[in-house]
Amino acid sequence: MAAFRKKDKPEKEEVVSERIPQDEPLPRQNMQDQAAEDILDKYRNIKRPSPSDRAAATSYDSQEVCEEDVLPNMPADDLPDSASQTAQPQDSKFSFSDAKKKLRLALCSADSVVCPITLPASTRNGLPDHADHEDNEIVCFLKVQLAEAINLQDKSQMAQIQETTRCVSRFDARTCRKLLAAIAEDYRYPRTRGHVQVHRLHGERDRLQGRKRAPYIAYLTRCRQGLQTSQAHLERLLQRVLRDKEVANRYFTTVCVRLLLEHMEAKMQGFIRAFQGCTAADEKTASVEDFLRYLYGAMAHDAIWQYASEEQLQDAQMAIERSVMNRIFKLAFYPNQDGDILRDQYVPLTPHEHIQRLSKVVTANHRALQIPEVYLKEAPWPSAQAEIRTISAYKTPRDKVQCILRMCSTIMNLLSLANEDSVPGADDFVPVLVFVLIKANPPCLLSTIQYINNFYASRLTGEECYWWMQFTAAVEFIKTIDDRKTACAHASTNPPPHPALTPAPPLCHSV
Repeated sequence: MAAFRKKDKPEKEEVVSERIPQDEPLPRQNMQDQAAEDILDKYRNIKRPSPSDRAAATSYDSQEVCEEDVLPNMPADDLPDSASQTAQPQDSKFSFSDAKKKLRLALCSADSVVCPITLPASTRNGLPDHADHEDNEIVCFLKVQLAEAINLQDKSQMAQIQETTRCVSRFDARTCRKLLAAIAEDYRYPRTRGHVQVHRLHGERDRLQGRKRAPYIAYLTRCRQGLQTSQAHLERLLQRVLRDKEVANRYFTTVCVRLLLEHMEAKMQGFIRAFQGCTAADEKTASVEDFLRYLYGAMAHDAIWQYASEEQLQDAQMAIERSVMNRIFKLAFYPNQDGDILRDQYVPLTPHEHIQRLSKVVTANHRALQIPEVYLKEAPWPSAQAEIRTISAYKTPRDKVQCILRMCSTIMNLLSLANEDSVPGADDFVPVLVFVLIKANPPCLLSTIQYINNFYASRLTGEECYWWMQFTAAVEFIKTIDDRKTACAHASTNPPPHPALTPAPPLCHSV
């Protein structure tokens, strides 16, 4: 055995000598050693998780798996608040960039001469109180611009400023300062890559000449900005004067119409009695149209209106229509009088009650609406809701249609502001219109539709007719949301639907 061991030892030495040649240079060995040390250092720096970290990670993974198993089984419109936030996280970076884009557009069209008069911050124990978010200077400035747009009746500007105010009001004072600094930074430095490359290609001589010309170029730029600011201010003053002139002319026309109708009070009382005696809707419509034509003819033969312009005559006809419809509004809007009033206010399962139940659970990502994802972050479109809520303040069917048209125009302006790359179409507009109607829930919706169809449908043309068709289609679609929700709930294996979205009986009030 000893002999065999002695023989094995020289063989091992020969194998080792074959693997590592004796004539190998020393630097190569040092390089291999250094590479090995680098690999070892790489693995030494890896942080080994402790048992507690592993347990926490395991519990977190299991909780995440549970949430992922539960959330897909729930419809997107029935998610709770925390789940809906998980499904659609609000990206603060997107909110900041979106607010910056909208604020830049609002400031570009603002009147720089008009500055908001901000009240001093309220003090508490001698110290400024920063708890009130209404002291935001940007919001105050936007409110002044909104009042200016309302005075000029600039609907697109009103919608844009209201949307900008909604986005900016979420931020605190520090974030607002960052917002203004970011906008100023965009104008201070060039934003295009090609502009930077051109500067790099300039030689030293051109740079020196550019520095010498820089003060004069800056002077020309300031002069140009000053002239454009003065021009914009003068145009805004001209718009104010024209708006004041329009309001004064309409008021003067209304006073003249009032004097005309005072001499025809007996005719007005006879018309009201005849209108009360009408039973069919066609008879009431014909009675109103005949009486309006009679008043228009009497106005044309009156001495006051002999030299009136075409615009003044149109304003006078609108004033006559408003006066007449105001006298018979309850008789025309509620054909069954007290029965229709009680039905719209107190009877359960009316359209108002139906929409009110939907408003509690329907969100912008409801699967029945199918609002495009690019517009979801702009929800709930409060300026459009504010427009349609005022529809009950108007008495004539023409004014109610104009209110609907303003709401549709506001929605289109907001959609265009959210997506500048494409023009919103009917597929983008109608789902948002349905959502706005559900959230606003204007009172007596079906009675309003019936009122307009009876007394104004024959005069609908052009843009009014198009938006009216979209509005009535949206109302008809709202009636079917419950049925579609219930059908989807029964066809799937999901949990039962929300109690507020149970099947509703068909609405008996026909349009």
